[in-house]
Amino acid sequence: MKNIRLVGMALLALFMSVSFSACGGSDDDEPQPSSNPLIGTWEMTDIDGDDYILEFKADGTFYQAEFYGKTEKVKISYKGTYKILSVSGNTYEVSFISKEKQKMSGEIVTDNETVTRFVTLSDNNNTLAISGSSDIWKRKK
Repeated sequence: MKNIRLVGMALLALFMSVSFSACGGSDDDEPQPSSNPLIGTWEMTDIDGDDYILEFKADGTFYQAEFYGKTEKVKISYKGTYKILSVSGNTYEVSFISKEKQKMSGEIVTDNETVTRFVTLSDNNNTLAISGSSDIWKRKK
């Protein structure tokens, strides 16, 4: 009787260890940081001479800022999260969720605006275009 109980406990322990090791989150639908060519800092200057930066981070957050000309004084900035919804060739459908906006006055306001844009990479993933704009962003070296 003792042997049957011992075998039963051993089988239960084996079953549980196999079950727990097989359980894990599936990240198949989430792009891996190394496979996400959007990650990095992008720069752009508009026709008025104002500089912009857009930073995509591996943790799914973004930061965008507009500066007065070539200065480091921020006109307006946004912080939030992004998610790649689909990929077709070099075009990514990206959902941006702005969480925080800093106005020219320096006032920071909570912002929960969601916008979806198509982001297209070209020139060996060194230039970026965003739907709804004719601006071309260049990867910061």
